[in-house]
Amino acid sequence: NKDGLPHNPMINAGAIMVSSQIDKKKEPSKRFNTIKSYYSRMGGNNNIGFDNSVFLSEKHHADRNMSLAYYMRENKAFGEINPNEIAESLDLYYQQCSATITCEIGSIIASTLANGGICPTTEDEIISTESVMDCLTLMYNCGMYDYSGQFSFEVGLPAKSGVSGCILLVIPNIMGICIWSPPLDKQGNSVRGIEFCKKLNNKMNLHIFHNIINNKIDFNDSLKNNFIKMCSS
Repeated sequence: NKDGLPHNPMINAGAIMVSSQIDKKKEPSKRFNTIKSYYSRMGGNNNIGFDNSVFLSEKHHADRNMSLAYYMRENKAFGEINPNEIAESLDLYYQQCSATITCEIGSIIASTLANGGICPTTEDEIISTESVMDCLTLMYNCGMYDYSGQFSFEVGLPAKSGVSGCILLVIPNIMGICIWSPPLDKQGNSVRGIEFCKKLNNKMNLHIFHNIINNKIDFNDSLKNNFIKMCSS
């Protein structure tokens, strides 16, 4: 954007930027433990694994990510950062890309988002309502790579896919679903995962705007007065 910052935290440049801000004054192992601990709390305090072969592969094929990081450094996106700090932040990005979960853990993570930031299995309040709203908005707009716009039309639910073949699907106030099927389409999304989402929506009418015409807002006096006050201020 005009400030030299990446628009979207759900693509590589934005994810690298986010990684650079996590416990940036701490040593690398503690930074990754922060992420693993957060994943674990989101997933009902279940154990989060790590795939070292994926980490090494990510690090070996890092030309584009290194280019993005140094391009952002040139544009002062990180503030003051030296090459060693860039390398550590990139390693953290590769590490979080190499975390492993089960479908059960993924479904609890998605359910925590569906439940307004409260983990349904531990009842631990992990995320603020405001952060959940921001996260779900981003997932709805850009969680499915270049297919995001079409997915919003066809399924109409917040989702986040990954190149492992995983899709986290959030149905606000109802449930969270984790789908895993490795064969990917050209945009990096699970082929069968997308078909499942479409069929689920067709059978259950879960699109977030499905009932917008039939449900009338209860525009009571209190709400009306607050709305008038807000508009006049």
